[in-house]
Amino acid sequence: MKKFKRNAITKIVLSTLLAVGFITVALAAPNAVQIFKYFKPKNAYERERIKNSLTRLQRQGLIKQRDRMDGYFVLTAEGKAKAMRYRLEDTKIQKQKKWDRKWRLVMFDIPQEKQKARQAVNFALKKIGCVHYQKSVFITPFPCKKEIDFIGDTFGVREYIRIVVAENIEGSTSFKNKFGL
Repeated sequence: MKKFKRNAITKIVLSTLLAVGFITVALAAPNAVQIFKYFKPKNAYERERIKNSLTRLQRQGLIKQRDRMDGYFVLTAEGKAKAMRYRLEDTKIQKQKKWDRKWRLVMFDIPQEKQKARQAVNFALKKIGCVHYQKSVFITPFPCKKEIDFIGDTFGVREYIRIVVAENIEGSTSFKNKFGL
């Protein structure tokens, strides 16, 4: 097993649970532990380290055992939120090989009561590769619906976010330069 940085095992376990929905741990037969295939532990110490991570995640309330006897673990609501934040860190808008000459304007009008979500969406849009056009309007030349849906769902504000596809925008030359088009 390669040397994992702090919280790397947590990130892998939570991301796996988010994608697959469950993991199984057969405590009686260490070689039958499904989660181990993601880590490839070479010895008992490494297997123990993974089990300790699962125990810690369970104690933190991020995962729970579905049934005491079957060894299946699932995400809790808090665990799902944390896993989605981890996934958000890796989200980027995929660049097209050939630009379709359309701009995507991502606009949001999130209510004041959801100020933290508004700030998080603002930060996330910058992080995935969008550029400020105006105060709560971002622009990108690449298709981004899947990424915007994920960001909106992650923070529970998708209903306040709109995507407009435009062929011409004012001041497009400076944006073409920013995006290297």
